[in-house]
Amino acid sequence: MKVFSSMTCAILLGTAQQALASKTPELTLSMAIEQAQNHDAWLVKSNQTQASLTAQQIAAGTWQDPKIAVAMNNLPSNDFAFKRDNMSQLKVSMSQVLPRGASLQIKQNILALEAQQQPILRADRRAKVAMVVSELWLDAYTAKMTIELINKDAHLFEQLAEISEANYASALGKTRQHDVIRAQVELAQLQDRLVVEQQRLATKKATLLNWLPTGNTELSAWQFNAHGDLFTIAKTLPDDALFSSAHSSLASLAPFDDETMALLMRHPRYLAQSKEVESAKQSVTLSEQKYKPQWAVNASYGYRADSPTGLERHDLLSVGVSFDLPLFTENKQDKEVLSARSRTEALKTAQLLTLKELGSGLATEQQALTQLQKRLELYQDTILEQSHQQAEAALSAYNNDDGDFNTAVQAKITELNARIATLNIYIEKLKTLARIKYYLAGTDTSLNDIAGGSYE
Repeated sequence: MKVFSSMTCAILLGTAQQALASKTPELTLSMAIEQAQNHDAWLVKSNQTQASLTAQQIAAGTWQDPKIAVAMNNLPSNDFAFKRDNMSQLKVSMSQVLPRGASLQIKQNILALEAQQQPILRADRRAKVAMVVSELWLDAYTAKMTIELINKDAHLFEQLAEISEANYASALGKTRQHDVIRAQVELAQLQDRLVVEQQRLATKKATLLNWLPTGNTELSAWQFNAHGDLFTIAKTLPDDALFSSAHSSLASLAPFDDETMALLMRHPRYLAQSKEVESAKQSVTLSEQKYKPQWAVNASYGYRADSPTGLERHDLLSVGVSFDLPLFTENKQDKEVLSARSRTEALKTAQLLTLKELGSGLATEQQALTQLQKRLELYQDTILEQSHQQAEAALSAYNNDDGDFNTAVQAKITELNARIATLNIYIEKLKTLARIKYYLAGTDTSLNDIAGGSYE
């Protein structure tokens, strides 16, 4: 029949793909995370941004360049004779604007804080990449193993359909026409599930490929292409040991208690916003410098030629200072300081919201992990065994012409669904642990040196 042949082709195709996959590199979860973190273009951009800010910091501490002017002053308009009039002179002048208060040092402080923020943002990025790649890899693994579970039972469903068709044709047993039709429908639906999971696997691998290096000569074992069909998801599923830091840290953490909040305050996202707050405070101080006058010094030297009669004329030297006087501050300096202070308070509020978001996210994942563990134990201890026993009993009864075909098929489908559900629950548990590991990124001791930096 057409359904049987289609199902057989799908199974053979899956088997051929598995044989081909055995010759291609296997991508484990730890390898995927490592490759994604080591070749993340965002981290390269962050390093470049930090280098730019460091260079700007040095430039910001430098005085303005002095200005030099050269002029011929007071020449007669009728003949431009330089020696005739006593007031005619060649004047060279120089002026230098001095920094306003401590503004240069404060600008350097702001840029230093912005540069110090980049390593913290990179730590957050690495933790986030690990979480995202873990979820993608685990989704691809789920699709791959679901395909294997379906292929494993497909032969049995096909045999049941053939038996029901043979029994109906020979008028043996209790098989009826609707049993044959039911078998065809179940096979078609099973084929549809197989196609859906194959599509899911291909989609997740393609998405995962965006995080992996391409065309890298250093990775000769990895020859990725645009379709991602030259690597396969490893069948080795990481156990909880990969997320051991999340497990060990969760044991003593209660939602929103002091210890939990103190831990979340060391999260890279929170620490990065602390640098923003410090930078904003420096911006307030910088705005306050505008209440101080800005000084400038100038000097000029005027050369005068001797008179036509040989009388010596003395050269002229001038020195002076100038400064602005901030008298009308209500609509300028006062507003700029108010704006800087308001921005600082806004950043403090944003940081508080980030802390609440981290706390809420961690508490949500903790509760999800608890419920997933309960469900996993229920399936592993009870549902899997009972569904298997039910399927065996129903098949045995049907084979002995003592059971209903629909009951046998439904029992086998229930067993398959139970296996897939167990797989999905366990994978969801690992994905939850991956998200918890992100929320606990503050446990990374390397952040202590990064976050402890100062502009001073």
